[in-house]
Order: sequence, then structure tokens, then C-alpha cells
Amino acid sequence: MDRPKQSSQQIILNRTRFNSIEFETGHVELVLPRGRDVKFPIGISNYGAPTQLNLTASNEIEDCVRFLHNDFAAVGKTVVDAIIRIRTQRHGSIVVTAGYGANTDGFDIDLIAEPYQEIDADPDLAVPGESALRSREVSPLPSHQVLKVVAALAFILVVLKLFTNMVPGYVGIAAAIMLLVILIMYKLFTTSSQ
Repeated sequence: MDRPKQSSQQIILNRTRFNSIEFETGHVELVLPRGRDVKFPIGISNYGAPTQLNLTASNEIEDCVRFLHNDFAAVGKTVVDAIIRIRTQRHGSIVVTAGYGANTDGFDIDLIAEPYQEIDADPDLAVPGESALRSREVSPLPSHQVLKVVAALAFILVVLKLFTNMVPGYVGIAAAIMLLVILIMYKLFTTSSQ
């Protein structure tokens, strides 16, 4: 689980008076990756008697912020983790209630989605332009040398089948079909290129 790029928030309880709530900063801005759970630590320092504490996310962000530990008695120093998951930028607040509602205060929070990162790619892997594609056009038939060798082999197999018993019947038939296909393709190719 990731942590945001900025530091955590600090909540200070009971420093100025009983059930008082203070924040290290009144506004927190977090830059977060899109669609991933991020742990946002909220430090709590209680300078007085144990205080019942409840954290609530405002309506604008309640669907993307959840607290792992909430509605508890804060004693001394502790950390409460909020798990945040966003897809787009959000703005809201986190409200802190101390002493079963004796005092309530909150801080603003901006949840900013990281910009989409460009991926560095090797230029050799890029799709070539149209002119490069034309220069690399592949002919619909294999090279003439390969075609001639295959045709010659098929012809030899057909002749061996017709005049000897050295080649099984199915091999002779397959060779004759292959030879016929090669001749038709060759004829089509030569007439279309003229």
C-alpha cells in the first residue's frame, strides 16, 4: 500500500483546554495515484485525560476515504490511518469530534489525482510512418526461389506417384493439389503485376 507524497496531518487534543481540538495545518493537499489504496496517517497527540474521538469524512469524499480505526479513546500519542482511493480530484474535509460531541472541528483536504504518466518507449519499437510501410510491403507470394523449389518438389512427387509405386497415394494427391494451387497463384500474381 502506498503512502501519499505529502506528510501526515497532526491533531492536537486538550492542549489549550478540555476537549480542545487543534490541527497542525488547516488544509491538507495530497497527490495520489489513481485507483490505488493509499494510507494517509493522521497523528494524534492528547495532552490531557483520555478523550473519545471520532473521525468523519465529509459527504464530498466519504465514498473514497475510510478509517481503519475510529471512534476510540485517544490516550497520549497515536496514529489513525485513513485509506484513500480516488480516480479524479476531490475536495472535502475530515471532521474530528472529541468527547462524545463536546467539541467538533475539521480540516480541509484536497485529493489530487496524479497526472497520467507518459510511457517512455524505444523509438525503434514505434509504428513506422506510411512511407516506411510502403517500402517494406510484403508481396502476397513468397519469394520466387522458394516457390520454384516447392513447385519442383510437388512435381517430382506427382511424377513418382504416376509412374512408380514409391510414393503413397495420399502423398501424390496432396502434391498434385499443391502444384495446382502454386500454378494458379503464380498465374494470378503475374497477370496482376502487369
